[in-house]
Amino acid sequence: IFQLGINSGLHIIIFDEIDAICKQRGSVAGNTGVHDTVVNQLLSKIDGVESLNNILVIGMTNRRDMIDEALTRPGRLEVQMEIGLPDEKGRLQILDIHTAQMRTHRKMAPDVDLAELAVLSKNFSGAELEGLVRAAQSTAMNRLIKVS
Repeated sequence: IFQLGINSGLHIIIFDEIDAICKQRGSVAGNTGVHDTVVNQLLSKIDGVESLNNILVIGMTNRRDMIDEALTRPGRLEVQMEIGLPDEKGRLQILDIHTAQMRTHRKMAPDVDLAELAVLSKNFSGAELEGLVRAAQSTAMNRLIKVS
């Protein structure tokens, strides 16, 4: 991955769920050393002799406590941002986004109160709100099929 970026323009490399491949070295029970090798390889690529000025590396995780500390040292993945759960206004915006097509095609019941759902869904993540909308769509489809 890194070799492609070195030889061309600007690139962003994103490791989603980076904790799955960069667990703290020595932390995996029955470890064959594979995880440690992956962490070491990634560290050597980031630290490499050749500068990675044209490559931005982003690691995303829900388990920051699981990531090897060496990965977050200065010069590596040193900038860290925590993105918390959405507040009520954010939840309403997320619900608006995921129900937009339903409203456009008049497939959402007029008595659905998204503002009330935003209040009731405290501590829901964006993904959980999306799942809530999908579950509601699925339930509505099942009811429609049973009626017909």
